[in-house]
Amino acid sequence: MSKVLKSHKISVLELLTPDLSPTEEESFKSILKDLEENRGVSIKEEINALSPEELLEERLKEGFEKGYQEGLDLGKTEGFKQGYQEGLDKGYKEGKEKAEQELKAKYKELEEALKKDFENKVKEVSQFLQKLEEETKTLVLNLDKEVLTLALKIAQKIVLKEINIDKETTLNVIKEALNYVAEGIEINLKVNPEELSFLQEKLSQLIGPSSKINLIPDPTISKGGVFIETALGVVDATIEKRWERLLQGIFKDEG
Repeated sequence: MSKVLKSHKISVLELLTPDLSPTEEESFKSILKDLEENRGVSIKEEINALSPEELLEERLKEGFEKGYQEGLDLGKTEGFKQGYQEGLDKGYKEGKEKAEQELKAKYKELEEALKKDFENKVKEVSQFLQKLEEETKTLVLNLDKEVLTLALKIAQKIVLKEINIDKETTLNVIKEALNYVAEGIEINLKVNPEELSFLQEKLSQLIGPSSKINLIPDPTISKGGVFIETALGVVDATIEKRWERLLQGIFKDEG
């Protein structure tokens, strides 16, 4: 092969120079120029220094290394893109799952808080209604007592007015009180001074066959009442005392 090349006097540069169009030739010359600048040696000088076999091997080696590097770079780029996309997808999936879990936990926490708050509100309302019911009952009872007290006061005034008009009422009270006194003993009757003369006139209706009655005027005794004193004890038949016993009986029944 060397002999053939030498006999035809074809340079290695001519052998490796492709048949190019003017534009392609300009591009090829530009590439060769860049290679010469990077190597510091002209392509022609390098080619002349090598045999065709060595030059071909060198070019194949350079082409392989260049292709390998380009393939490696491309692989890295594609791998980075694929890895980035996979990482992005994985991160999105994990983030979504984590967000869903946190959202569920927050929802459950909020639900429990609302449930607890609702139960507390229901309890408060129930306690309020119970308290209101108790206070209403107490108010009604107090109101009933107040109304009753007012009614009794009115009744008392009516009774006292009736006593002032009808003096026979006092006489009847004395007769009733004397039923609790034993016969044959001395009796002192304390009465209102304004009723003394009337009762003296009616004394015959009060004296028993063996009793002695003394009428004693006492300004502390209200009209219609009488205070009886004997050696065996006393009988308080005053209006105030009789009214007190009446109220005690009424409120005892109400209570």
